[in-house]
Parts: sequence; C-alpha cells; structure tokens
Amino acid sequence: MQLFEESSLNEVKNKAFLTYVEWGPKLLTSREQRLSEEFPEVAADVRATWIEEFKSVNSEIWKVAEEGGPKSYTYETFAKRMSTSFPFMNQVALERAWFLVGYFAWREGYR
Repeated sequence: MQLFEESSLNEVKNKAFLTYVEWGPKLLTSREQRLSEEFPEVAADVRATWIEEFKSVNSEIWKVAEEGGPKSYTYETFAKRMSTSFPFMNQVALERAWFLVGYFAWREGYR
C-alpha cells in the first residue's frame, strides 16, 4: 500500500527540505529528529534517503555560492540547474535554496 501519491509525496518532500534547511533556535534539535517529529507518517528509511539527497542539495547550494552566487548566476539559471539535478524541488524550495546561495556567498566573501 502506498501512503502518498507521487505529487503528494513531492509536496511532503519539499516541506521536509524546508525543515532540513531551517535556521534559528530549531537548529538546537538535529535535522534527523526534526524531520522525524515533523513527518512521522514518512517511513524512517524514506526520511534517511531524503536526508542524503538534501545533503546533495546543500552541497550544490554551496558550490553555486562558491562560484559567486548571485554575482555569477541569475535565479533562472540557478533554478534550471537545481531542477535538473533535483526535480522534486518546487518554487518555494528553489527560492529558499537561492536565498541560501546569496547568504552563503555574502557570508563567506565569495561575491
């Protein structure tokens, strides 16, 4: 029995990604625990697979930041790059990832 339809699963996965990259006081709780608490209906092995994919997304965000971030890319080229590698990402997830690119590029002096 499948718990989610594909589109519904991607919606949940996008929400999980946003939980994975959230900031602030929630960082005191591990990403694994936050995802477990926020998405108990998602099997632990699925969450673990998502975490590995989210790590890859985060690595790609850092690569783009190191390449100059908004100085070197437009949002459109970034979104295309990310959508090709991570087709689950919706507009909200792409916008959050783009924000992180700009923040990391600024914070680390890449731009």
